[in-house]
Amino acid sequence: MSPTLLFFGDWGHALAAGLFAALTIWIGRRFAMQQAGKLLVVALALTSTWLLSVAFAGVDRLETGILESLRNCSWLVCLFVLPAQFGHRASRQARGARPLYLVLALLLIAQSGLDILANIRASGRMVFAGSFESTIVLRMLWAIGALLLTQRIYTACSKQVRATIAPVAAALAAMWSYDLFLYSTAFSRAEGLTSLLFALRGLNMAALTPVIALVGHTGRSAIVAPSRTLALRGLGVAIGLALAMLMLGAMLALDDLASPVVKAVASAALFVSVAGGLLFVPATRLHRAAKVLATKHLFRHRYDYREQWMAFADTLGRGAGMGEADDMHSRVIRAMADITQSSCGVLLLAADEPAQFMWHTDWNWKGEHPRTLLFSRSMADQMRSRGWITDLAEARSGADDIPLWLRDEQAGWALVPLVHFDELVGLMLLGHPPIVRALDWEDFDMLRAAARQVASYLSEARGQAALAEARRFEEFNQRFAFIMHDIKNLVSQIALTARNAERHADNPAFRADMILTLQDCAERMNTLLARLSKHGGVTEPLVAADVALGDVLVLVAGRHGATHPVLIEGDRNLLVFANRSRLEQVIGHLLQNAVDASDPASPVVLRAEAEEGSVVLHVIDHGCGMSADYVRDELFRPFSSTKQGGFGIGAYEARELVRTMGGSLGVTSAPGKGTTFTLRLPLADKTVSLPPLGGGRERAA
Repeated sequence: MSPTLLFFGDWGHALAAGLFAALTIWIGRRFAMQQAGKLLVVALALTSTWLLSVAFAGVDRLETGILESLRNCSWLVCLFVLPAQFGHRASRQARGARPLYLVLALLLIAQSGLDILANIRASGRMVFAGSFESTIVLRMLWAIGALLLTQRIYTACSKQVRATIAPVAAALAAMWSYDLFLYSTAFSRAEGLTSLLFALRGLNMAALTPVIALVGHTGRSAIVAPSRTLALRGLGVAIGLALAMLMLGAMLALDDLASPVVKAVASAALFVSVAGGLLFVPATRLHRAAKVLATKHLFRHRYDYREQWMAFADTLGRGAGMGEADDMHSRVIRAMADITQSSCGVLLLAADEPAQFMWHTDWNWKGEHPRTLLFSRSMADQMRSRGWITDLAEARSGADDIPLWLRDEQAGWALVPLVHFDELVGLMLLGHPPIVRALDWEDFDMLRAAARQVASYLSEARGQAALAEARRFEEFNQRFAFIMHDIKNLVSQIALTARNAERHADNPAFRADMILTLQDCAERMNTLLARLSKHGGVTEPLVAADVALGDVLVLVAGRHGATHPVLIEGDRNLLVFANRSRLEQVIGHLLQNAVDASDPASPVVLRAEAEEGSVVLHVIDHGCGMSADYVRDELFRPFSSTKQGGFGIGAYEARELVRTMGGSLGVTSAPGKGTTFTLRLPLADKTVSLPPLGGGRERAA
């Protein structure tokens, strides 16, 4: 053996010995009071001692062989006693295997005897010729028998017990399988491969310690069940290691060939084999075929439902910002196709006609396709009521319910209905997986569950789209409700002016005021027309500036001066930070409401004052007033009005406009005592002086 392999062999066994010693102490502290725990401690201690002997004394010493036999004997006793801890069934199976226990015990005795005879020397040569080959054969037979016994005990236990003892059974199977491989190479005289296996034996034993520690960590209350992904990857790693060891063994065997020609031919064959393997190993089709083969024959179920569902939800929830350019419908198809590893898919959504579905979105689909597919009523009802998944390979052979295009299109594999609360919202057409196979019950169950989720997802997305559309219509209607309210106010003002013209047409002052009123109404209607045109696409910008509140009050009060008395009180020399047109609109709404609620001879008061960095405007009337319940529940609710023919939008619009300017609007009212609207807006940084009109109290006439 080369010095490098000898170094790795010695220190690998020393490492394993230390790990088994630590595991012995840990298991002893946890289970020293149990019979099975005591036996496990003894077996682990003997295994650690044997590993230490191999590391410091070598593999060809008598004590090493005796300790290996004692190690095997201790694990054999564990296999005999352990089933009795888990019920009568396993205990009966263990008693039924007594002949195998007896044979293995005799093999251990024979091994020890041969080891002793092999070390008796007389006259410088061994007394028992051929003892080496005999010992190797006995150890191979022991490994085979121990593997059979482990498998028999494991299968005899119940499902829960198997899950509990699986780590120990797996560790023993790995240990004795490695021993069988090692002794087989030694018996065949493959010295290079034998040296390599011996060097890796210690590391193999060290790797078994965390597996055995799982039993001590979980105990009998927990189940050790590796996921399907871990099992498949572990199988792949094991196959890769086995192939690597075979390749190394073949390379070492080439050195033993004497003929240069034979060595060259063997080297070329080995190179071609490795190169060919490297070409086929990365193939996706080969990976999927191996996965299907392993899943079908090594596992009870084809699907790892936890992993499948997590991947399914992840694909559904992955947005375009995470590297996926697909829209929601494409992600739905991809999520369904990934379950069965389908190469393509199509989403068909229900059309207006019964049993008719339109081609909405496809993923990786090749070739021409129709815009709509029409199914029979009976098949559509069956898919809706039972969630019936159609295997298209079977349907093509005898069913007339599917459309002609589906019978001719060979790319289709499965037709999955998407049902949400007894509503067939669509169909999912899936293409063939890389390994063509028939659908079975696992496919049906998995696809049916995923289809319900997809149907719910599509229905929710459709509901969200309908809600967003309804909100857009609501916003559109709200805007026009505001405009209609303004138009109603203008019409009322013009109608009132027309009625007063019948009595005051001969008054020059009235005619002048009427002209001003009509000009103002025309200007405001032009403004409304401009707003209507901007609602089609361009939003009117809200520009705030310092506005002279007195000017706005005089202007708004002047519009009603000819029809109703309006008084302006307080400090008119105030600047507010607001949008002038919106401010005029708000005060106009409040003043119009106050005029409508007041008697013709009862004036409406507009009182302005500064208060703690804000400008406060009170719009006061002495009309009919409102109840507290109405103010709380109805006043600022759209389309709620106490006036006959009113839109009920004025107070709501006024409050929303004030909020956009950073202010607030409050109200105080009582039935029979009138109403006061309080408008609070930000105070500008400076004030302006306006010429006094009537000593600070002005009547708009």
